[in-house]
Amino acid sequence: MDWINKVVKHHKEWVKIVNSFGEYFFAEDIVQETYLMLLKWSNEDKLFTNGNLNKSYVWFALKNTFLQHVNKANKMQKVNLDSIAMLADETPNVEKHESFNSILNQVENVVDEWHWYDQMLFNLYKDSDMSMREISKETNISVTSIFHTLKYCKTRIKENLKENYEDYQNKDYELIK
Repeated sequence: MDWINKVVKHHKEWVKIVNSFGEYFFAEDIVQETYLMLLKWSNEDKLFTNGNLNKSYVWFALKNTFLQHVNKANKMQKVNLDSIAMLADETPNVEKHESFNSILNQVENVVDEWHWYDQMLFNLYKDSDMSMREISKETNISVTSIFHTLKYCKTRIKENLKENYEDYQNKDYELIK
C-alpha cells in the first residue's frame, strides 16, 4: 500500500482539479473520498505505468467521486428556512380550533332561536355564494328587505357573541364559554 502515498503527494493538484469541476467547499472531502475509492477498487498496476503515476486515471476517479457527490446532493430534499419557520406557525392549536368550533356552534344556536324567515335568509346568504341581488331574483324578495334582515341578523349575532369573539381574537381560548 505504499503506492497510495505516491498518490497523496499530489494532494494540492487533486484539490485544484476538483476546483476546476466547480466545487470549492467540498473539494477536500471529495479528494479524501477518492483516496478511499482508490484503496478499495484500484491497485498499483492500474495507477502506475512504468513507475509513473497515471494522472488521467486519478482525474477520472476524482471526476467520478465528484459526480457521485453531485448526485447525492441533488437527491437530498432541500427545504427553505422560511418554510420551516412557517411550519412552526402551522402546528395545530387544539384550543384554538375547539374555541372556533364553539363559536360556530353558538352562532347556530342563536340562529335557531330566530323566526323561520330570518333563519332562511341568513342561512341562504351564509351557505351559498349568492349575492343579495341573486337571492332577490330567486326568491322575489326585495333587495332592501334582504339587506335589512341580514343586517339585523348580524347585529343579533354580534350582540350575543361579542365577548367570546373578543376572547378568541385575544387568544384567551379558555375564557370562551
